[in-house]
Amino acid sequence: MNNIICSKLPDSWERAKLGKFVLQEKGKKPKNQNPTRNTTFSIPYIDIAAFEQNEIKSWTNGEGCKICKESDILMVWDGSRSGLIGKGINGALGSTLVRINFPQMYNQYAYYFLLSKYQEINTRAKGSSTPHVDPDLLWNYDFPIPPLNEQKRIVAKIEELFSELDNGINALKTAQEQLKVYRQAVLKHAFEGKLTEKWRKDNKEKTWTSENLGDLLIFLTSGSRGWAQFYSDSGDIFIRAQNLKHDRLDLDDKAYVSLPQQAEGKRTKVQLDDLLITITGANVTKTGIVNTDIGTAYVSQHVALCRPSNKINSEFLYWFLIAESAGRRQLTKFAYGAGKPGLNLNNIRSIKVNLPPLQEQLEIVMYIKKILSIEEDTLRTVNTELLRIQPLRQSILKKAFSGHLVPQDPNDEPASELLARIQAEKAIVKSPVSNRKSKAKGAKV
Repeated sequence: MNNIICSKLPDSWERAKLGKFVLQEKGKKPKNQNPTRNTTFSIPYIDIAAFEQNEIKSWTNGEGCKICKESDILMVWDGSRSGLIGKGINGALGSTLVRINFPQMYNQYAYYFLLSKYQEINTRAKGSSTPHVDPDLLWNYDFPIPPLNEQKRIVAKIEELFSELDNGINALKTAQEQLKVYRQAVLKHAFEGKLTEKWRKDNKEKTWTSENLGDLLIFLTSGSRGWAQFYSDSGDIFIRAQNLKHDRLDLDDKAYVSLPQQAEGKRTKVQLDDLLITITGANVTKTGIVNTDIGTAYVSQHVALCRPSNKINSEFLYWFLIAESAGRRQLTKFAYGAGKPGLNLNNIRSIKVNLPPLQEQLEIVMYIKKILSIEEDTLRTVNTELLRIQPLRQSILKKAFSGHLVPQDPNDEPASELLARIQAEKAIVKSPVSNRKSKAKGAKV
């Protein structure tokens, strides 16, 4: 529960229960709201979209509202994202939010502490129909308190390191996009004949021809309806649209069917070197190739099965179909031409293929695989780095709240004196947390 705080804190630090001195208030739905701002409705209504995306959806006149400020910390109290933390915004506090404040402390320091606890707060929410933050968990966290000046140094260091991480992530994501562009540039050159231009001269090959894809297939079909009655926990593989969403046949998420001998769906049994095209749904036009023995498998009604003739190499056709400048462009035009996105078998038959002689097709496939193998290795490295970076934020926060992120300054006023002032203030001003029923449902300290 308190796994971030596990070692001895520096001598100048203190530790206290989070709810001991925190001030918090639950939001309330305004009595009056308006979708646009005007002279009467001028106060923004602050909900999750407002503090997370800076998107104001409605405005209020302030009647019956709880007001939050930029200096507050905001937390989602109710719903599937309970425990989510945001920085304060001036406005009317949303009904599912709580504003939190730490008197005489640097609020940004507490913000990052709460941020480090989001995963646990969210997964241990109370309630089944509408989950909400468990106040017993939240307010009983051991809160490490450094001297006030050190709190500010810690926040500055966290933000510096987080900024470096963000820059690294952005650079890696840019690299991902550049690699995608590079891949499509290679495929464009391939199907314009530029990759094999020298090869054609050396081999005195004939020019390319334009063919309809339907004339290059010996079999084209799509899956039957009514597969649900044949679903099984084991048996033959059932290939669905989600198995093609990355432009490859991915069977990590397998479904199975058990067909009787005379079932109509038997005609959709796949073979080695078949091409599979998604023809409906969000993944429409996504394509895969059966390039390994996967055993007995059938396709769903959302997938077209294309079996190439001996006029066209199956790998050549696969790369052609996923090339944005070639097959993918034509498939997309058909799929999104009118109405609900989707393809029919006639669309697939009418795809125009720039067809080189078979030997040149093999050369093109060889060039593509050789060039793109380097791109794929680079992309794997980029993806590995992205996965490595993600946990670093939590490591930074762990160091921050154990006293190991920045050095201590012996000239800082110790946290014990800060706590003494907070306690003295509490003796004068009654805390809304400890002296009145909290507006946050079931909140306890």
